[in-house]
Amino acid sequence: MERSADAVIIGGGSTGSSILFHLAKGGETNSILIEKGQQIASGQTSRSSGIVRTHYRNPIVAKMALLSLKFFQQFEKEVGSDCGFRETGLLLGADARSADSLAENIVLLKELGINTKLVDKDEARRIEPELGAEEFTSIAYEPNTGYAEPSLTASAFAESAQKLGATVLTDCEATGIERNSTKDYSVTTSAGTIRTPTIVIATGIWSKKLFEKLRVRVPLKPVRATVVIFQRPERYKGVRPVLFDLKRMAYYKPEGQYRLEASSLDLEFFSSEEVDPDSIKEDIAYDEIAGVSEWVSEAVPIMRREGVFQRAYTGVYDKTPDDQPVIDELSEDGYEGIHCLVGLSGHGFKLCPEFGRIMGETIINGRFTDYDISIFRRSRFDEGKLIKSAYQAGTIF
Repeated sequence: MERSADAVIIGGGSTGSSILFHLAKGGETNSILIEKGQQIASGQTSRSSGIVRTHYRNPIVAKMALLSLKFFQQFEKEVGSDCGFRETGLLLGADARSADSLAENIVLLKELGINTKLVDKDEARRIEPELGAEEFTSIAYEPNTGYAEPSLTASAFAESAQKLGATVLTDCEATGIERNSTKDYSVTTSAGTIRTPTIVIATGIWSKKLFEKLRVRVPLKPVRATVVIFQRPERYKGVRPVLFDLKRMAYYKPEGQYRLEASSLDLEFFSSEEVDPDSIKEDIAYDEIAGVSEWVSEAVPIMRREGVFQRAYTGVYDKTPDDQPVIDELSEDGYEGIHCLVGLSGHGFKLCPEFGRIMGETIINGRFTDYDISIFRRSRFDEGKLIKSAYQAGTIF
């Protein structure tokens, strides 16, 4: 079977689904999204923490995060259905290594219009009485941070796009891309061929293999991470702020009434070895669970006394050398019309509304002009112009 489309998006996670939605909303309804899983968000999106925050060091990324947060706050109005967004606030604690950088960053974020401030330890305890505030040299508060449900978000984007006329093909794997002429390509899939002038590669941790087939160099490294789930005690139940711990490079996300999710902010903390996304080892070492448990018990002391370990699971990040995404067209390699939005390095879900808008406008209008996205170009790795964090530790900021 052969189809034709004005655009094909490969990858049905939160980013690919958002791109499809923004294309359809902009009038590009003859677009097809292909997802190799049996349903939308069947890859790493379903394992995302779902945290939506605006604390970033780079002003462009922070602006993207702010616009994405505003979208999540108005999600049902924009998309037509719920994404499960809940505002909780974020407390971010720094030790002496990062205290000065945190203070400088708060000034930058305020200039961008982000609602954030430094707070003293007494105020931090009022916001979250269970925080071990004495553990930190400096603490910042971001009241509008929260979390949404990643699978629900991606499905909502895809369903809304379909109502506008776009097409979603699940259980459909892209196996190759071939040039037909100077004007279009054939995307070969397990369900037939799709002819199109425009392709977006949004395949997350599976991107590397597709780029290798195209003989295009994008420095992606799938790395494994462990997420540990605890049960919170009665005194620590309910809606609570997300906690970012720069002392230990960890995050702690209270969810629902009693759940607490914890992991590292350092993408290579658990392992620096590249993993095969098609054969991920699910077994989790006792030392990993014990280490995360120790972080939690130090940052939130009540968890040492009354918290209960429930389970742990493995996720994978599509990491770049600077932990920032690649947003580019592959025209320098002779593939004009093939775009990529990959290497999301843990930012994928929280920035997916803006990722979709950027790619949608780039395809529909030929360019994106609201702000400079050239910092995310693929060539920055060869040019030595990596996006750096000012925090004195490896982290996804």
